[in-house]
Amino acid sequence: MSELQLYLSDTLPPLIVADSIRLLLEDPNRVATEIHAWSTSQYRSGTEIPISDYLFHAVKKIHLMGEFRLVPREPFVNFLVALKRQVVSYCPAEDRELLQVNMDRLGEGTTAFSSPVEVIFRQAGAERRSAKDAPEAGSSAQAFRGIQRFALLLERLGREVGAAGDPSALRSSALTEQVVAAAARNSRDTQELEQSLQRLKELGIDVGTGDLFKALGQSLPGWVLPETVSAATPEHSSLKAMHRIVAQAADPAEGAQRFQQMVKTATDRFNEGSLAQAVAMLDLAERIIAEKEIDPGSAELIRRRGNEALDLERLRKYAESPDQHSQLRRVLNFFLELTPEGLLAELRRELKREKRRLLLLLLEIHGAPARAAAFEKLKPSRIQQVTDQDWYFRRNLLYLLRRIPRPEGPMEEEVDIIIRHTELRFPTPMLKEAIANLGQLKHDRSEQALGGMLRDIEAILLKPGENPYDSKELRLILDRVVAGLARFGTPGARRAVVEHALKRKTELGDTMSRLTELAGQDLSEDPQTVEKLIASLKSNLPFKLLGLVLHQNDQNLAYTVESLSSTPLPAVRQAFEDSLKRFPDLSVARLINKALAGFDQAPQAVVETPVASLAGDLEIFGLPALLQSLAESSLSGALSLKNPNGESFALMLLKGGKLLSCQTGALQGDEAFYQLLERPQPGTFFFSRQADRGAKESATREAPTGLREILPLSLEGMRRYDEFQQARAIVPDDVPLTATSVKATPHPDESDGILLRDLWMTASKGATPLECEASVAADCFRIRRLLVHWVESGALAPA
Repeated sequence: MSELQLYLSDTLPPLIVADSIRLLLEDPNRVATEIHAWSTSQYRSGTEIPISDYLFHAVKKIHLMGEFRLVPREPFVNFLVALKRQVVSYCPAEDRELLQVNMDRLGEGTTAFSSPVEVIFRQAGAERRSAKDAPEAGSSAQAFRGIQRFALLLERLGREVGAAGDPSALRSSALTEQVVAAAARNSRDTQELEQSLQRLKELGIDVGTGDLFKALGQSLPGWVLPETVSAATPEHSSLKAMHRIVAQAADPAEGAQRFQQMVKTATDRFNEGSLAQAVAMLDLAERIIAEKEIDPGSAELIRRRGNEALDLERLRKYAESPDQHSQLRRVLNFFLELTPEGLLAELRRELKREKRRLLLLLLEIHGAPARAAAFEKLKPSRIQQVTDQDWYFRRNLLYLLRRIPRPEGPMEEEVDIIIRHTELRFPTPMLKEAIANLGQLKHDRSEQALGGMLRDIEAILLKPGENPYDSKELRLILDRVVAGLARFGTPGARRAVVEHALKRKTELGDTMSRLTELAGQDLSEDPQTVEKLIASLKSNLPFKLLGLVLHQNDQNLAYTVESLSSTPLPAVRQAFEDSLKRFPDLSVARLINKALAGFDQAPQAVVETPVASLAGDLEIFGLPALLQSLAESSLSGALSLKNPNGESFALMLLKGGKLLSCQTGALQGDEAFYQLLERPQPGTFFFSRQADRGAKESATREAPTGLREILPLSLEGMRRYDEFQQARAIVPDDVPLTATSVKATPHPDESDGILLRDLWMTASKGATPLECEASVAADCFRIRRLLVHWVESGALAPA
């Protein structure tokens, strides 16, 4: 009886008191007496709610035990009839008729109200006399619905265990994972969770905390919204359950252990190829730390060592796919050893080349923060003796500065630091990286530094006597210096390149070959340089002697032609044409003709054509993230979704980053949009900035609501996805359904009479949920929600 009192006061959940209620089915009078005593105590607590409402609340709570199938059906029906009759006798005379009417209508609808009980089921027609401090409406009903669904899943699992004969064979089955996930989602506290897991244990399936996180992790969607979304996004029910499991630990030590198990599950999902699920769990872990729900020291230890469980090959695979970088960056930022500082520390001590390449790639993925951290490491004012380990590390830091785009702002400090690394005494690999950096920094001091290096190296190589440096290495460095100068594109830099090339000193290497660095540059604004190159062209042409054509250096001739190939000046054209006229069989005739053709080609007018501005794999991007990216970019165009066979299954039109229309199958508008998120399909996407007129007319026939913001639609679609997945566990795709003698009632949130009629006609004739979705024009969430409602109320049952 004490358990009954606690249950009526919402202190104990139905599952815990189910056994006690079964024992009391034989004595309805005793139960009625306890209900009267409980109602009287509640009424005396000072509330203005009439005692009849407390009596109704108690009977409703008992009635729910039968609705949730936690007690045998037939004896419960007889028990409930007798209980109602006895409870009415305890009601004040003026309220008896209303109480009797409402008890006869039990199951048709309830309303939530606040009282000393957490939530009290009020009678229809009863006046709400006090509503302050009310809990969220429907919270109690949602809790009961969750327990009922858990009971239905448990019942299915029990049948499968009985058929299999060996519970261990079902421990890793999809149904077991669904039951475990439902137990975690629907338990409000540790006691309820333990009670639910005990029911599983009675079936021979022992479940630990790690199994809970695994089941919940696998139930998460295969996509996450980008970090740029500023609106508060609703938390997926599985993430809520994980959060609750960690937060409700008995003590800090247990909380840390549960937190570690959750992070371990995230790394497992990462290693198994489910990056989005891992990101969702690690984002939750970040929030738990930020909300100080776990000991900071324990959290830091887990974050510092948790990355050891990540599979390096899987990490490399994600790192080599640019489409995955935005999600991968969130994983890297969680683990301290994978932040820019952690990666740079490991890069300094790592000896294996392949591992260093991976570390550099991960640092590139971090972007600006990694560049800033690398820059700080290069800042010491003076470089003394450079050890092997140090120069390797410095070269890698310079590599990062070159690879990661530089932010806007003054560059003088960076130029100064790079110049310090261009001393010839440093190892050649580090020198080459410093030179490449200078070539990217468009600054006067960079150009001056490269010009100075060019002159210094020339002087060393041309100086007779002993050379303190390796001549071969210096010539390789010359290649980089000249290339860096050519990239500047300034008259002074180009002249330095040409003057160096025309020296033709063997000690400097093949100087003429370095002229090709000017290929692709229009030198029209530098006539002095053009004049020197034309003179070089003429000096390298063949000449006739005694009727014979004598060739000079054809390779040097080719280098000169390439350097002038993008300079359409009349003087250049004349030199090329004269060369072909004098020597039709010239070895560089093909190069000259190609250049002349380029001169003659008029600039083509830009024609706007439907060009895909974005295309890729839906599984990699995730539809919500893709749509949010298009919305944030304020793009207009058509987004076409295709299945793996290349067949289009959806078309969206966007205008200024907002949804103009959406179509998939027979569905249009918002419902079509939700369908795409509720039941994601594999395939590819193709975004074109110009929509085909025919497709536009077709897709916009039903766009009465005008432009719609993407984010609210995505959030609603994600909520529906969550509920749809839970509904699929209750009513699986391929299970035929059949009507019972119980009358079907509408779902409280569904007002479409045509949908109710069509779906009932289809489902009641033995159709499966998938067949219902194929024949009824509605999104799968609304269809499955109705089917679950009818199964829970007993109007439908598995065939």
